[in-house]
Amino acid sequence: MQLGHRTLQSCQSIVFIMALSLTEEKSPTPQLPENRSPEIPEALRPLRPAEIEEWEGWVELESEPAFFNIILRDLGVKNAKVQEVYSLDQALMDMMPKPVFGLVFLFQYHPMLDEREEQEDSEESPWFANQTIHNACATVALLNIVMNAPDVDLGPQLESFRESTRDLSTALRGHRLSSNEFIRNLSLENEARAPKAKKSRAKAAPKKRKPKNLDDYAFHFVAYVPWQGHVWELDGLQTKPRKLDDWTTVARPEIEARMLQYEDSQLQFSLQALCQNPLTVYGARIAEGLASLQAIETTARSRHATWQPLSALVSEEELPSFLADLRLDADTTERAFVPQAVHNRLEKVATDDEAQLLYEEVATETKATIGEYQAELLSMAEDEQRVKGRRKNYGPALHRWVTKLAEKGLLEGMISS
Repeated sequence: MQLGHRTLQSCQSIVFIMALSLTEEKSPTPQLPENRSPEIPEALRPLRPAEIEEWEGWVELESEPAFFNIILRDLGVKNAKVQEVYSLDQALMDMMPKPVFGLVFLFQYHPMLDEREEQEDSEESPWFANQTIHNACATVALLNIVMNAPDVDLGPQLESFRESTRDLSTALRGHRLSSNEFIRNLSLENEARAPKAKKSRAKAAPKKRKPKNLDDYAFHFVAYVPWQGHVWELDGLQTKPRKLDDWTTVARPEIEARMLQYEDSQLQFSLQALCQNPLTVYGARIAEGLASLQAIETTARSRHATWQPLSALVSEEELPSFLADLRLDADTTERAFVPQAVHNRLEKVATDDEAQLLYEEVATETKATIGEYQAELLSMAEDEQRVKGRRKNYGPALHRWVTKLAEKGLLEGMISS
């Protein structure tokens, strides 16, 4: 089953048409009154930080991994990354960075089509918060995953929030979440258009009911999380978590079933996975590689004090700047252990040539990992730029374009045509 590519709208063609229109000569050119209301510029200016903090509402977030990754970063979460899932085929799911902490499924919510079995009360269930306010479903789904993800550094703010809400009911957790200024303000900073999803290409069996007007229903995010050997559906609109069965092999058909249930309505879907951040894995591998190279040099020089690799990956003098360029600290490499496989081969090294061969093999593998690490850093920088562009308020610019069109007498004709 395939999930279609994202369709993102752009105003470039509109701006291009406007630019062409403004170059046309019109005579006479009507002029707008100079004493226009001063309230218009005030209404069009971006919201000030204090105004954002005073507002108690939430905004919809676009189903875009870049937004979620920036939110995770700003929340202080480490070792986790949101990644798009383009297919539910098990083979492709197996290629996701491991471990997969959870899946975020986006669909257009319809209460008549979302008849779910009630989950029995259980003392043992994952951390779960209800959605108690409009437009918070994306943040609720994301936090319902990271709060249950093992080996993820939540940062001081989220860790404190989790501990302070551990003994609360799911509804009270949701209320505390929606009223938490730190969490809400970060979501507001990543304001976007209504979530965009992908059309499912699945063929579905006939369903029971069909909504009359799908546009009346908003998009909704649901999280699927592995916890204590089972997968749990964490839907903020439900009263409690819903336990399904074993993890990846069950989450996939469960999501497929949801998609098939809505298929006749021609709804759209999106699926993203919260995985371990590849930077964590690559950083550890680089540290192990550097530790291995140092161990090889030490062993070789114990036999011949003047031994030197033919082509050193990095000299001892260059190591601090080398690590700084990769955003790695010296403690990471100092704490790294030589992998057992390298250690076993190193014990069998008897000549300088054998030491040189082992050094070159480890150096080649480490260089490849550095390349993957740098590619991931580039991806993070691109996410940053993408979110920065989406955060920009284009309202004043569009107002300026419309004003110029009106001044040249073009606006009325464009509206009538």
